[in-house]
Amino acid sequence: MTATVTEERTAHDLVPSGQLVTFTLDDVEFGLDIAKIQEIVNRSAITPVPGSPSFILGVLNLRGQIIPIIDTRLRFHLEPTEVTAKTRIIVMSLADQSTGMQVDAVSEVVKLDDFSLRETPPLVAGVRSDYLAGMVQAGNRLITLIEMDKILDSEEFGQKESIQTAATGQAVGGFSEHAHESEEEEIEDLPFVTFSLGKESFGVNLECVEEIVELPSVTKVPDAPNYVIGVICIRDKVVPLLNLFHMFSVEPLANEDKPESNMVILVSIGSAKLGIAVDSIQEIIHIKNKDILPAPQTLQEEETARLEGVVMRSGRMVSLLKVIQILNAEDQQKLASMSQHLGVQEIAEAEVGLTEEISVVAFSLAKEIYGLELQEVREIIMVGLVTPVPRAPSFILGVLNLRGEIIPVIDLRSRFGLEHQEATDLTRIIVTPIADVFTGLIVDSVTEVKNIDKKLLEPPPQVTSVGANAYITQVARTSKGVVFLLDLQQLLTDTENRQLSTFHGHGKK
Repeated sequence: MTATVTEERTAHDLVPSGQLVTFTLDDVEFGLDIAKIQEIVNRSAITPVPGSPSFILGVLNLRGQIIPIIDTRLRFHLEPTEVTAKTRIIVMSLADQSTGMQVDAVSEVVKLDDFSLRETPPLVAGVRSDYLAGMVQAGNRLITLIEMDKILDSEEFGQKESIQTAATGQAVGGFSEHAHESEEEEIEDLPFVTFSLGKESFGVNLECVEEIVELPSVTKVPDAPNYVIGVICIRDKVVPLLNLFHMFSVEPLANEDKPESNMVILVSIGSAKLGIAVDSIQEIIHIKNKDILPAPQTLQEEETARLEGVVMRSGRMVSLLKVIQILNAEDQQKLASMSQHLGVQEIAEAEVGLTEEISVVAFSLAKEIYGLELQEVREIIMVGLVTPVPRAPSFILGVLNLRGEIIPVIDLRSRFGLEHQEATDLTRIIVTPIADVFTGLIVDSVTEVKNIDKKLLEPPPQVTSVGANAYITQVARTSKGVVFLLDLQQLLTDTENRQLSTFHGHGKK
């Protein structure tokens, strides 16, 4: 900053309110006009966003508003430091958008009596003068003012455009775009299956999902677009397999962290069928419309167009795919042309009419695979805190608070007479109604959601390798083995059903 500029400007220009909020970086005080500060909050969970500038830590859900968080140290070319109990987020308006700035600590609010603006040296606490507007004196202290425009305008980063669009729409103050929806629409639960892809989580509306299967062999297609891995064969149909890594700039996992087997989610877009390659299936959840937040605008425009929005689940951000927008018109034409070239044909209507299928959620217990019809499954969740209940019946492991609803939890291993096993990363709780009571069933893992031709169903065998005989209603012999379909109504006796209802209720969310 030159002396001429300093003489032309005063602290009145930079601090019209006459009050500064001061914060420290490496024990040196810096100041911001209090009029530009919306609030100061403790450092909480920040969700990384792919494709954002290097100095953006990620986004923060601040009472329904998704805001980008700038690491002030990285922005000013300082060495990063560990987060401490003093670390704070200063929320302010930058480029007419709410933005958070992470600082080492917030000191106090200072009222200026002397508005003289002093020149800054080339470096203040390692911060270059490019980012500094001058220095003011408060008592015997010198406070350095931040040049706010420089935070958004740097030749080195060249990211002004992405910062200006980093924050999303508001969802605070009791008023949002959902305010005009009917009460019935507001409380509607939308079913989504969530899955992992690299270091991120995505979700797709279960109504668009035909089935979820293990990744079959993939046939490469010459001159295919980069978002197409190849084609796979699902029950005599050739289906293009999409690579979301190319669509969303997803950061892959390190080789040692990759799952052992990938999965494929088969979705329908009109009459077209597409496969989405994913690393692993996480949960089947129900989401209310009001809980879906706009996608962070740090994403590229074409990525944002492919998302319904985002939801926050257990400290992670889940991006919800807008299935109809996964492929634009040009992409659809390319895949249609590819399908024609490969000789893909639709099954004749008469042939379709001869096939009846049921959708089944398959899960494992010990070495056996069991199944429940998809319509019986409310959701599938990771194992949370199950609270034991004194003097509860032996078949009830405890209760779980599921978003304010207290549900009983049954360990199927115990019910089937199997040896107890500690929960693993694959253990899941299947929430399903038993005797009109939503109940959690702990299983070793959920393997897939698949369609089974009713012609493959047979009566159950007389004996299985576990004590589940009384609970099996049918058996499906598939190319991957046998699936035992459970009859939930036989899982508990009439007396146990009555006991179950006493453990259901409502608690704090």
